[in-house]
Amino acid sequence: MRIFLVCLCAWFVAQLMKVIINSVKYLIDKKNGEKAKKVTLGTLFKLGGMPSSHTATVISLCTCIGALEGWDSNIFAVAGVFAFITMFDAVKVRLPMGKLTDEFKLVREAVLGKDLKKLKKVEGHTIPEVIGGFIVGAGVALIILKFTPLFPEYVSIFETMF
Repeated sequence: MRIFLVCLCAWFVAQLMKVIINSVKYLIDKKNGEKAKKVTLGTLFKLGGMPSSHTATVISLCTCIGALEGWDSNIFAVAGVFAFITMFDAVKVRLPMGKLTDEFKLVREAVLGKDLKKLKKVEGHTIPEVIGGFIVGAGVALIILKFTPLFPEYVSIFETMF
């Protein structure tokens, strides 16, 4: 349950960072007189964007398992494969599908003359967004492991790591 809480924290930090980044973008766009996309409470639960919260979540899981069970353990290998699949899917599957959805909407509007139905877009991630999620996930996990009483029996790990 403790590792789940770390993963939840990493997800929340990544999502909160999206709100902050989008708020800054909104203010900059508004200041420059450009069309600005409003930031709402829904932004906290938005898919896509910087950083990848999916990546942050699975990397925090990997980091906790590696630090607690050993970097050469079988369970760390399983978590690593799970993280790789998640990150690969975000960049190589969901991102192209999102672009394809945009193109399909343009074709449909050109052929039919109007948008008949709202088409749900699959949001993917760029490589920098996945790297941002990786940094957030590992950072949150290491900070929680080191500085909170959530894992008191594993604080000595850091003495051997650093």
